[in-house]
Amino acid sequence: MFDFEKIDRDKLYGRKERVVVDEQGQTCSPAMLTSDGAALVPSGGAAYLYVDPKMDTYERSDLVAVGADGQKLSLCPSTLGTEQPLQPSSAQRVLDHVTLGIYQLKPNQLGEKLATALGAGLIFETRFNYRDDYMDSPAFVLKNESGLFLLVCAPIDFTFVARDNATAAEPEGEETLGDELDFSMM
Repeated sequence: MFDFEKIDRDKLYGRKERVVVDEQGQTCSPAMLTSDGAALVPSGGAAYLYVDPKMDTYERSDLVAVGADGQKLSLCPSTLGTEQPLQPSSAQRVLDHVTLGIYQLKPNQLGEKLATALGAGLIFETRFNYRDDYMDSPAFVLKNESGLFLLVCAPIDFTFVARDNATAAEPEGEETLGDELDFSMM
């Protein structure tokens, strides 16, 4: 079992916040005016509603997740507080993912074999789901001189492109302007 703390940009670099005030120095609160101008919606007031093209509103709890085949998806339970299997992984596997979040792990107890493997630079893969959701994420456990970390990731869904040819061949029969472009003509 681990205690964990999310590492974010604010914790690493600090944070500044711009505060807008009125003429009396009172803090202003952001709000949104509805499209018909009839209502003022305070910040966060629309976070739990979805609006369709007909301007009908739906609460978030009314929505159902469906897959590409149109079938309803089932919830994946949270992995918090539940043992998760670890399998050896590699740095290349980590690089095949984009990191969505980083957690610093503080183990309550850590088996000797796992501690030794992590200390030797091995990487382990598991699944992570903070709360019940429709998908969980691959996660990688690794250790460096700063501590033990969990990288919550998502697979990269594109392939890198390499340039095989140094120059592209010009299509035959087409004229190219090349160096013949004369800006004085314009």
